[in-house]
Amino acid sequence: MKTLDELKAFCQGYAHAADTFGELKDIEDWVVWGGYDINFTGAEYGYEVCLGDLEVHVYPEGWEGDLPAPLHRFVV
Repeated sequence: MKTLDELKAFCQGYAHAADTFGELKDIEDWVVWGGYDINFTGAEYGYEVCLGDLEVHVYPEGWEGDLPAPLHRFVV
């Protein structure tokens, strides 16, 4: 698994790239990266996110069954 700093840098890069192609508020996406399943959620779907930000919930890659508690949760 990548470190938390690497994970946050990846998520910031994702947000920057996504912002160039559309509005972040409309994003609801899952990405597998660095040993994690990452859920990106914009303001339209998130609970604790402002316009122009993404809420990020990070889970272990390959989880099965019920959604586990996130390993990390932050806003970029």
